[in-house]
Amino acid sequence: MKKISFLILLVFFAFIYVFSAMHSFHQVHKSIYYNNKQISKNYIEWEQVRNNFKDFMNASFLDKMSNDKELGDLEEIGILVTGLASKFIEYAIDTYINSDGLSVLLKNSGKKPDMPEPSFATLIGVISIMKFDSLNTFHFNIEINENNIPVHFKRIGTKWKVVEISFPEDFFKDL
Repeated sequence: MKKISFLILLVFFAFIYVFSAMHSFHQVHKSIYYNNKQISKNYIEWEQVRNNFKDFMNASFLDKMSNDKELGDLEEIGILVTGLASKFIEYAIDTYINSDGLSVLLKNSGKKPDMPEPSFATLIGVISIMKFDSLNTFHFNIEINENNIPVHFKRIGTKWKVVEISFPEDFFKDL
């Protein structure tokens, strides 16, 4: 009898664990679909997302600048231009990568995101696209212009929050 009770308790905790991840994923889905700033503040760790985005953009920008022959010929002025451009990128990221920036982006696009309306079916269905990386992290892939973009969640306390969005290196090549 104790073994059965223990097994039932173990299954219950496993269900709660997975359901909490599914619920957080569903909340992020709702925040985007309904353009809800408060939900996005609760389920997206904006500071970590901004820092990861800054690191990605600065690395991409510095790589592009170091391969630019004309800028390399300018020597000290080229270094100054690269540094100023890097600071401008950081300022723009700090200004626009937040719940208000996401809301403005969604509002100005003038259309609903290309995703199904949040419902009980989408809450249950997310389990099929979630890929657990460890006990405290999972990700799913968004396909944009034939590029897979992983969105990473991390368990912080009892909630799962978006902490990173990984873009392919050539995703912003037209910048």
